[in-house]
Amino acid sequence: MNKKSALTLGSIGGVLVILIIIIAFIMTGQHKTSSQSASSKLPKINQAKVMKRIDSEIFSTDDGQSYVENEDDYENTTFIDGEKFGDRQTSVSNMVYASALNVDVPGTGIGYNAFFKNHEIENLVTIWHKDGNSFVAKGYFVVKETGAKYPFAFEFNAGYMITQEWYGRDIKI
Repeated sequence: MNKKSALTLGSIGGVLVILIIIIAFIMTGQHKTSSQSASSKLPKINQAKVMKRIDSEIFSTDDGQSYVENEDDYENTTFIDGEKFGDRQTSVSNMVYASALNVDVPGTGIGYNAFFKNHEIENLVTIWHKDGNSFVAKGYFVVKETGAKYPFAFEFNAGYMITQEWYGRDIKI
């Protein structure tokens, strides 16, 4: 084999080795990227289902709570103006009424329909928690008398059951 053939063969071999290294590097990088994105990609939230759950909880005439995950612990998973409902001696709707209208708590028997525009939810935003086991839906109910927007947030598990509720100011999730 003469010098020219050896040099050509060596150049071709060197280029092939470099190409194999580059391809291996790219394949390894793509493998990591696809596995990372597969684990961090969260399912799309069905906004219509979320609206139905919130709507049922607030505006239902059958006392709501159809979609509450744990009805037995409802008092400890509902917060109004940063206070746990279980620490109060009144109904949730009375506390929300007082919070939304900045008035004293009225007598019992009032429902959300009395002070929020029926079935009106504005600026609904849904965000998955990093673990992908639950998500939060935040938005506003519209107050009938003033048109003001009243903040709320609900936490849902992956099965769209309500695990916690927040109303009014001091919503900390």
